[in-house]
Amino acid sequence: MTDLLAMQWQQITASSWVMLLSVTGFWLGMSIYRRSSEKPLLHPLIIGTPFIAILLVLMSVDFDQYYKANGLLSWLLGPATVALAVPLAKYLKQMSKVIPILTIAVLFGGFFAAVSALSLALWLTSEPIMMLSIAAKSVTTPIAMVITQQLGGLITLITPIVLFTGIIGILVAPRVFHIVGLEDERWQGLILGVTAHAIGTLKAFEKSPRCGAFSTIGMGLNGIWTSIFLVPMIQIFTV
Repeated sequence: MTDLLAMQWQQITASSWVMLLSVTGFWLGMSIYRRSSEKPLLHPLIIGTPFIAILLVLMSVDFDQYYKANGLLSWLLGPATVALAVPLAKYLKQMSKVIPILTIAVLFGGFFAAVSALSLALWLTSEPIMMLSIAAKSVTTPIAMVITQQLGGLITLITPIVLFTGIIGILVAPRVFHIVGLEDERWQGLILGVTAHAIGTLKAFEKSPRCGAFSTIGMGLNGIWTSIFLVPMIQIFTV
């Protein structure tokens, strides 16, 4: 316990002024996003990420330095994720009535997403390091980074891939919901959480607290489920 607290403290104290780039990029992205009436193509991450990347190049700051400088923000990912339990608790009674359907959706959805990612990676490249870096793209960023580290993949690659997956998810999902006639916001939220993780969950909360709660449970359960089966699956794909 003491070692864990020491590691967290070290992560926080490693923060520096470079963290202001992240704050500025997010502020700029949110400002444009809100003025655009929250259009998915102008999502804060789409605006803020390139803005920060350009500044890092101009300032000759590499990714490792930038990542360490954002130690406080990285640490806050944990409390922020736990805070999602607040709206989730309000709808637990509703979820208890649909546990079988919810469980099947998460199990099959998470498995299919991982298989699709690995199949695409296998088709595009035979480099093991690339497959290890793409494998965890189907879960939210904090979990994806941990899984990628365990697999020996590249964090610098998995991070933008997860971002890209989430953006594509919120762009495509409304059209898919319309085509299949899915109007129940509970299942819309669950699908967004499983397929578009944190970005999808934020989009779900924009729709309603209930949609966001179901998205939260989808994102969380998919992260746990994927972390269980992904490593054995990787071993099969890389044989």
